[in-house]
Amino acid sequence: MTLRRSPSPATTETAESRDLPGSAPPSLELGWGPAADGWQGDGTTSTSASGAAPAEGQPDTATSWKLLEAPEPWVVVLVVLPLSFAIAWRAYAREHLSRGARGLLVGLRWLSLLALLTILARPVQVRSQERVTPAQILVLADDSASMSRRDAYTGAEQQAEALAALVGSGSDVASPGAARAAVAETTRAELAAAWLDRELLPHLERRDYDAQLLRFATTAEALAQAEDLSGRGPATHLGDALGAALAQSRGRPVKGIVVLGDGRSNGGLDPMAATERAVQAGIPVHTVVVGDTRPERNLVLELVEAPSSVLEEDEISVTVRVRARGVESSASIEVLLEELDGDTAQPVDQQRVEPSEEGTRVTLTAPGRRTGSRGLERRFRVSVELLPEERMLDDNEVAAVVRVNPERIRVLYLDGYPRWEYRQLKDMLLRADERIEAQMYLLSATPDFPQEATRGLDRLTRVPTRADQLLDRYDVVILGDVNPWAISADPAEGEQFVRSLTEFVEKGGGLCVVAGEFDMPKAVAGTDFAKLLPVTLDPTGALAFEVDTTVEQHPTLEDPASPHQIVRLHPDPDLNRQLWQDEGGLRGFYWYFPVRGAKPGAQVLLRHPTASLSGDGERDPLLVAGYYPEGRTLFLAIDSTHRWQFRYEHRYHERFWRNAIRWLALGRLKGGDRRHQLEALEPEYGLDERVSLEARVLDEDFEPLEAESRTVELRGPDGEEERLELTPDPSRPGVFRTSFEAGRAGAWSAVLLDADEAVARADYEVVLPSHENADPTPDPAGMLALAQRTGGRAVTLSEASALLEAFPGGEERREALRSDLLDAWDRWGTLALVLALLTLEWIARKRFELI
Repeated sequence: MTLRRSPSPATTETAESRDLPGSAPPSLELGWGPAADGWQGDGTTSTSASGAAPAEGQPDTATSWKLLEAPEPWVVVLVVLPLSFAIAWRAYAREHLSRGARGLLVGLRWLSLLALLTILARPVQVRSQERVTPAQILVLADDSASMSRRDAYTGAEQQAEALAALVGSGSDVASPGAARAAVAETTRAELAAAWLDRELLPHLERRDYDAQLLRFATTAEALAQAEDLSGRGPATHLGDALGAALAQSRGRPVKGIVVLGDGRSNGGLDPMAATERAVQAGIPVHTVVVGDTRPERNLVLELVEAPSSVLEEDEISVTVRVRARGVESSASIEVLLEELDGDTAQPVDQQRVEPSEEGTRVTLTAPGRRTGSRGLERRFRVSVELLPEERMLDDNEVAAVVRVNPERIRVLYLDGYPRWEYRQLKDMLLRADERIEAQMYLLSATPDFPQEATRGLDRLTRVPTRADQLLDRYDVVILGDVNPWAISADPAEGEQFVRSLTEFVEKGGGLCVVAGEFDMPKAVAGTDFAKLLPVTLDPTGALAFEVDTTVEQHPTLEDPASPHQIVRLHPDPDLNRQLWQDEGGLRGFYWYFPVRGAKPGAQVLLRHPTASLSGDGERDPLLVAGYYPEGRTLFLAIDSTHRWQFRYEHRYHERFWRNAIRWLALGRLKGGDRRHQLEALEPEYGLDERVSLEARVLDEDFEPLEAESRTVELRGPDGEEERLELTPDPSRPGVFRTSFEAGRAGAWSAVLLDADEAVARADYEVVLPSHENADPTPDPAGMLALAQRTGGRAVTLSEASALLEAFPGGEERREALRSDLLDAWDRWGTLALVLALLTLEWIARKRFELI
C-alpha cells in the first residue's frame, strides 16, 4: 500500500499534493531527529538525474525516513525504552540461566518489542523532489579612474611581496625592493583583477556559489570577466552601486556582497545609507581595500601650461603646479625640467620651491634652438625629487611634447603714416629674423613710393582685399593707425577688406592692432570689426581725452612670476620684471589709448601702473591677448615700443615683436603646414571619454582633398605607437575624422602622415577626472564601517585570502516540488524482520530448554 502526501501536516494527503511548491522539504541533517509530525531519520540521498550535484534550477531527488505516529522524544527516552526493556527483562527474570544466555534472550525479546513499537509509530519512506538554487555572491569591483593609479608601497615590503605573488611576480624577484618595484608598475585595477581571477572566483566555484560580477563608477553594470577592469570611470558612487546590487538581489539567495576597490566614494548616495537595505536583508557586505592604506605622504606634480607648438629658436616655457599632501616639513624641493632625446635626458632648467597643499606654481624655460629639420618635436619631462616613504610615484613627473615648426612667418603690416612706431617696426621686420617675411604698405605714401618688403618678395602696389589673398599669403596682419574701411579710395574694397580680415582671423590668422592717436581703434569702435579685438572699446571716445601725456609711465606685468611668452624678455622673472617696471629698465610711455577692459577669456599682459579710466576698479590694460575663435589677436594700447631701443638698442624691442609675431602665427602653424591641418577637438580628455581627431587636407592646388582615408600615428606617454585611419566627413570636403577611447593618463600626440612622412601634428592630454584626482588615496576607515554595519569582514588586498573563510559552501536554497510517502509496515521486509527476531528467540529458548 502506498500513500502520497506532503510532509507538512497542513497539506492535504492527496495525489495532487505531490507538485505543490509550498511543500516543506525533508530534513537533511544526519541522524535521527524530531520531524514536524513525527520523527525523521536520514538515510538521505540527494542526486540529480546525472548523479552529480544539480545545476541551478534543476530538480534534485532526496530520500529519507520518518516515523509519523511517534511520541515526543522525551517520552521515547524516559518511558518507551525503559518500559519495553523492563518487560523484556521481567520475562526471563525468574529463569535459571547463565548471564550470557539471559542477556541474549532479553536482547532478542527487547528488539522484537522495539520492532513492533516502531511499526506502531508508522515508519514511512519520504521521496521528495527539490529545486536547488546555488547561493549567490555579488562582487562589486571599483572601475573608477582612481583604480588606474599605481601605489609605490615604499617601506611596506611585506605587503609588496604578498601582492607581487598575487600578480605572478613573486617568483621573478630576488629581493623585497624588487617586489616593491614590480608592484609599483601594476595599477590597482590590475591587482584587483588578479585577485578575482586567482583566488576569489576559483574558491566560489569550488564551493558551488554563483558569483555575479559587477563593476561600478557612477553606475553599476555587469562585468563579463575580471580582466575587463580598466579604471576609467569619472567618479566613484559606491552608495549607488550598493543600492543597485541590493535591488538585484531581491528574491535571490544572496549570501554576501564583496566590495573591491579603494573605498573613496566621491558622489551619489551615502554608502552607509545604502547598507541599511543589506542589514534588513541580512546580507553581509565584505570589503577589500586596494591600494596603500597608510596615511598619505605624497608630492603631486600637475601640468598647468605648455605650448603645443613653437617656431624655431623660440623659448619653451612649461608651467607646473606642485602640491604636497601629508607633508609637514616646509623644506624646499627641486623641480627639474629635462629635455629628452632618445634614452638620454638633458637638464635645461630647475627651481627650488616650497610645496603647499594648495599648490605652488612654477615656470621652467627651455632655451630656443635651431632644429634644422622639418616637423621636429622636442620632448620634455618635469619631475620632483621623491620624499622618503612616498606613497605614490606615478604623479611625480609630467611630460610635454612641443612641435617645432620651421615654417617662415609671413606678415602684412599696414599703417597710415610714417610715425616712429612704423619706422622702427618696419626696420625690425626687414632685418631681425630670417624666419619672418614681411610686406609693408603705408597708406599716406604717394603712388610712386616703393613700398617696403623683405628681400625676394614683391613690393605691394595695393592692399590685398580678398580673403584668399590674405589666407594664402599671410599668417599675421599688423594694423597700425589706420581706418580699415579707408585702405582704398573705393569704399567697396574697404568693405571687402574688413570681411576678408574677419574670415582670415576666424580661420586661424593672427591680428595685431597697434593703437594710434588718429584712426585706430577709434574708427572701429561700435562696429563689427571691434568683435575681433580682445578688448571692449569705448564707442564715445571720451576716455581718450582723460589721458595724462605729461608724465612718463612704466607698464606693470600682470603676472611677474610667470609672465606670458610675449612679455618674457629675460628668462629670469625678477630681471624681467625690472626691465618692464623699474626706472633703469625700458623707457616708458606718455600716451596710451584707454579701453573699457579686456573681454572675457582674454588675457591681460601689461597694465597701466596707476590709471583706471574704465571705472571697473582695474588698472587700464595696455597689452591684451585673445582668441577669435581659431585665430589669435593682440591689442597694444601704446605707440612707443620704439623707445625701448634708446637704452638697449635693438635687443628687447626685437625680442618683444618677435615673440608677439610668433605667438600670433601659431594659430596658423600649430597643426601642420598650409595644406595639412590636424587638431584634437579638445585639448584635454578624461579617462572615460573618447578622443576626437579632425584633419583638414588640401591637394596641391589647395582644393579639398578627395581620398578614402588618411593615416594618423598616435604616440602615448610611454612611447608606444599605434596607427589609426581617419575617414572622410561626407558633409565637409577635405575633412577627415576619427574617434577612439582615451588611453592611459598622460601627454599624447597624433601625427598626420602623408606617404609615411609627418605633415601635421596635434597634441592632447588624458587626465584623471577631477573627482578622482582630488583625493585618490584609499579609505580603509569607510570600508571598515561598511563591513561592521552589515556583519561582514574588512581586509586589505594583501591579506584578502582570509576573506575566503566567509564562504564555506553548502548555502544553496532548496524548494520542494513533490513528496511521496511509502509506508514500511506493509512490506514483506518488515514482516520478515519481525518474524526473524521471534524465530531467533524461539530457537534460543529451545536451545536453553525453556520449552
